[in-house]
Amino acid sequence: MKEAKPVLMSWYVIVVVSMSNVLNCLHTYLISAMATSVQHDLKFSGGVEYALMIGPAFIFAKTCSAAPLGKLLETWNRVHLLVACMFVWSAMTALGGAAQNYGTLLALRITQGIFESGCVPIGQSLIFDMAPPGHLGTAMAIYTIGVYIGYGLAVGLGASLTAIYGWRVTLAGAGLLGLPLGVLTLLTVKEPGMIGRGAQHAPQKIVHHTDTSAFLSHWATSPGLLMLCFTCAFRNAGGSIWGYYMAGYYRSQGVSPGVLGEWLSWLPMWAGALGSFLGGFFADRALKWKPEGGRLLLLVFSCIISAPLMILAIVLPAPYSFLCLIPGYACAEMWLGVAMTIMVGLVPDRMRTSSVALYLFIVDNIGSFGLLFVRPIERGFGYQVAMLALVPGVYILAGVTFWGIQPLVARDLKRAMEINHQQDEEDLALNASDSLLKPIESIPRRMSAPAATDTILSKTDQALYGSIPKEEKIGENVEVELGVRPRRASTSMLRFRNASLTDILDMVPADVCWHRGHQCMVCTCTRPKRF
Repeated sequence: MKEAKPVLMSWYVIVVVSMSNVLNCLHTYLISAMATSVQHDLKFSGGVEYALMIGPAFIFAKTCSAAPLGKLLETWNRVHLLVACMFVWSAMTALGGAAQNYGTLLALRITQGIFESGCVPIGQSLIFDMAPPGHLGTAMAIYTIGVYIGYGLAVGLGASLTAIYGWRVTLAGAGLLGLPLGVLTLLTVKEPGMIGRGAQHAPQKIVHHTDTSAFLSHWATSPGLLMLCFTCAFRNAGGSIWGYYMAGYYRSQGVSPGVLGEWLSWLPMWAGALGSFLGGFFADRALKWKPEGGRLLLLVFSCIISAPLMILAIVLPAPYSFLCLIPGYACAEMWLGVAMTIMVGLVPDRMRTSSVALYLFIVDNIGSFGLLFVRPIERGFGYQVAMLALVPGVYILAGVTFWGIQPLVARDLKRAMEINHQQDEEDLALNASDSLLKPIESIPRRMSAPAATDTILSKTDQALYGSIPKEEKIGENVEVELGVRPRRASTSMLRFRNASLTDILDMVPADVCWHRGHQCMVCTCTRPKRF
């Protein structure tokens, strides 16, 4: 019973933190469910002004504020920081209901985006620390599903409530939801600490600095990496257009708010969660089938298969359009995690964190400009043609481009693997020549290692640290900083003071990297890597 209470408390914290992600996505997409009413009341166009408010201005503020918030994440109490961000972005949402003109609503929206940028990295790092041993994947899945729940509530329930109470009351009411959730989080969730429950998953992180010129040089001389990023930005534009304009399009086709709420309150949640699961499931099998390009072909499959289903979802009347939207949405949502996994394999280990930050900046910001093209095409050819061209049309072009860049991606993948292999050999030689190899018992304690069944040392790490007898209970008798590749710090690095471009990018909290000493998918903090 004594062990059951901490486990139950862990799951309670996971659920509460996941609710903040639901609220985050609800406030982000709610404006799309009431777009027509807002535009009519505040007397601004549904073209560039609306697209700027939901796209480039909002996304740019959100991505640029990530760096300073990432710095605060390293030193501040994460629970207090999460609650503070939640209160501010919820207040901005609620105040939007009192806006009297477009400029005020735009300013509130930008401020909302600045503080929403802290939700995902803070929430994920807390979940990592609090997840029970062996259940981290389940905990992260619960948190991720919050994205689809929030989106479904925004476009489904939001449309129904707007029709009944009006957009001002709906927006203010949604914003006020942040108050009880913030108080609940503040009173019942405690900061586990940097070296706390997370020690059961991974060692403390060591950040390896990368020279800015080397970082930029690698990106500039990697055509496959650049083409992948810009194609993903193009593909993201199609998804953003559908996410923000779907409710408005169906309303223009005569679908009532009630019917819209009945379908969209649950459809994005289940179809999106299914798509995320299928993406991870098939990505692992595609890698076994074709190690050098299987995952890229999975991106092609996701784009090409989802396109005809989305065409049917656009041209058919309800409810047949929603029935086609279920498999179409699931296939379309497979691409995001797969694309991220491909990207991190195209850069050397020491550049992965900075590369993820730059990748997300490119994909989010360039992709958001696609929202500016909806209204011009609608005015010239109609709403349906605009949606067909900018959603399934974009999916098809992205799929063809993914197919065409296979040779470039394969070349960059081989190059990154060679650089990593060379770096491993240099590390081994440096540590051997400087007598840096120490017995496991003499390695200073930083935190307990994870269970032996959870972490298996790679061949390079075995050469660096030696093998660990299976009969020893790692975590109880052996205290070793597993997975960290020791590097000799140069004098110039020890004297380094000014922040470089990569240092700034390293501050950016991404969905897959938290910079709090935790195991992550893309950094050089732990071994083994599996991509």
